[in-house]
Amino acid sequence: MKLSIMTGGYTHFFIQDLGGVIDYYGRLGYQALDLSLDSAKYDQEFYSDNWKKLANRVRARMNVNNMVFGQAHAPIVAYLDKATDDDAFRLERCIEICGYLNIPSLVVHLLHVRGCTPESFVAENVAYYSRFLPLLDKYNVDICFENIGNFLEKDIYCGDADELLRVINTMDHPHIHACWDTGHANLYNLDQYPNLIKLGDHLRAVHIHDNHYPITTPDGEFTPDAHNFPLFGNINFDAFIQGLIDIDYKGTFSIETDTPNRRGHRDFVYNGVTQVNLKPIPFRIRRMADEMLAEIGKYMLETYGLLEK
Repeated sequence: MKLSIMTGGYTHFFIQDLGGVIDYYGRLGYQALDLSLDSAKYDQEFYSDNWKKLANRVRARMNVNNMVFGQAHAPIVAYLDKATDDDAFRLERCIEICGYLNIPSLVVHLLHVRGCTPESFVAENVAYYSRFLPLLDKYNVDICFENIGNFLEKDIYCGDADELLRVINTMDHPHIHACWDTGHANLYNLDQYPNLIKLGDHLRAVHIHDNHYPITTPDGEFTPDAHNFPLFGNINFDAFIQGLIDIDYKGTFSIETDTPNRRGHRDFVYNGVTQVNLKPIPFRIRRMADEMLAEIGKYMLETYGLLEK
């Protein structure tokens, strides 16, 4: 299995040039990447008429580093009633980019539907995403719907394998599958293994990160979707990896950690000014952390004899 990581962790904050991000992760020993198509300045060029020039540069850098794209992530549209024609165009372009760069799987978030029931949530999302099925056939790309828990409002029902499969099975199309996000599952306090077994061959992409499952406070706060390094929270990754083995998962082992200390902070205002002196951490420190993160990923795969040589 190829070790992979998302490009967005760097194009959000440190290295704006996507080619530089590819080179950086290649030096760290990653074999594959998750192309973040919702990230930083470069994404605007992907949505221009000249997008193939950027795609060709990206392909060349991937070849130099002997890397492949295992998956990509589409821009996030939160609510159905906020979805625009431009959002639909961007998803169409993402599918076209994936076809052009031979990226097999495009991770997509299902849409929140205000005031929905579980049944109407499925119906509304199936109606919205069915328009893209001909493009998936044309470019031979899978859309992988990601598990997202519902903690605040009952407007989304795709937190576990059963809920994801209701959408996937209703669409009943060979290019509609699933992405399993370990951190989102943990916020739902789910057992990873039985959910992976239920998804089976529908699992085509993963997002690997860690957190501590919800600790609710009296004012209703809960543990954030922290995207911490794997093995730094309380997710049982033995259960996760054994699930991948038992369903004969064919995708990449793709890490989706975020810049340390970006998520979950409460604001601190001092003398009328919000203090952000330690946020984010400097690149020189992040580089050391990234070296460790790559070693963690290799360790997890090597322990199970899965790391592709």
